[in-house]
Amino acid sequence: LKKRSNAPVPHPEEPHAADMPIKVGFLIGKDTDLVEDDKYVGDASFLKDLPDKYRVDPESKEYLKDCEPGTKGFAHADVAIPWYIHKHFDDIEVDFIFPEDISKKRLQSNVCNFVIGYDVINSVFEGQKRLDLVTKAFKQCGNIMPSWDVQDYIYIKSRYMKDCIEAGIPMAPTVFAYKGKRSPAALLKEIKARGWKTFVMKQSMMAFSLGFCKLTVEECEKDPSILRKYFKDYADCPEYVVQEAIEGFVRNWETRCFWFNGEFLYAIANKAAVSTEDGKEVIVTGDDIPEEFLENAKRIGKEALKVLPQLKTPNGHLIPMTLIRTDIGCSDSQVYDKDTKWDPNGKTFFLNEIEYGGTTYFIRHLKEDWMPKWAELYVKKAREIAEKMSEAPCDEPKAKRARTDGAVLKKPAAAKAMVAGA
Repeated sequence: LKKRSNAPVPHPEEPHAADMPIKVGFLIGKDTDLVEDDKYVGDASFLKDLPDKYRVDPESKEYLKDCEPGTKGFAHADVAIPWYIHKHFDDIEVDFIFPEDISKKRLQSNVCNFVIGYDVINSVFEGQKRLDLVTKAFKQCGNIMPSWDVQDYIYIKSRYMKDCIEAGIPMAPTVFAYKGKRSPAALLKEIKARGWKTFVMKQSMMAFSLGFCKLTVEECEKDPSILRKYFKDYADCPEYVVQEAIEGFVRNWETRCFWFNGEFLYAIANKAAVSTEDGKEVIVTGDDIPEEFLENAKRIGKEALKVLPQLKTPNGHLIPMTLIRTDIGCSDSQVYDKDTKWDPNGKTFFLNEIEYGGTTYFIRHLKEDWMPKWAELYVKKAREIAEKMSEAPCDEPKAKRARTDGAVLKKPAAAKAMVAGA
């Protein structure tokens, strides 16, 4: 989205000049994270002049640009944050990128691109051709944030889960069933050997709890078709994440911690609808989160951050991580896994999941207005990346780097390297 200024836009191939706005892409495409909502405690007046095409129809979940004229819609966090930036930061030129506009060329027209809504997981639901296109753009553009290495590490859950287990971070007892190396009979045999009675099945490269189910060993033994049908229905999934069902998970708070630059921002805690008196999910924030749950969630989340790949700029400079969310569960009863020794009479907190920038921000549920804070975090990160991009690649040979440090530098080698690898 262009500013009123007519200043030229810097391409990532060119050095950023102080009088040029930093062109920053935001990949939008969210329909589950309302900001235009009565629960939002901030001043939403900055959204009054937001073009309607960026609002989402709550019924069809489509952007209003794709709806019948007169359809009423609302703004979600993925649009509200960059719009706030557009309104308040003159040195940033915001590029709203709709899912259908994703391409390597579009991404490379910006200094960097933040995944704040739509990502590769969303493209999974649109078919193999679409998945291939989005994946290729993310892999090859060189300036997606977080980087493709970080995204892929989180998408394939076994990668970070295995590293967390090795690092001593508590997790529910877990086995992985990989595509091409799995069968219903072998999986059930392994589950029984571990001593489980009830288990849940999840999937990598999946979202919205699709592919999630809770089963018992007894029912699967009585009716082998249950697992056979699951394997048939989800044959293309790269891996199943199979875990012993933790009984206390649904009756205790699951505490989700938000981190940026490796620093804790805030947390929300939710209790599943099946365990509440009125049958509705409960979400609490701030000092309504029991201290025991919050402090243990922060402790475990901080350790989980350490297993992630290091975030780098397109020219190889190390920078602190963009948004990461760590979800922490709680066990308070017997776990049957033969190798897990959790106290059945006490609480054991464990890492349930790691998510990144496209996750739900829960801004409307917070007791204070986080819109200005999120905008500032992304602006400062964009400035940091732009500054690093004006420097020589950090992995460049020293002799070459010394030659590019002079005042005659016209085009940074960093940008050339990115284009050469495009």
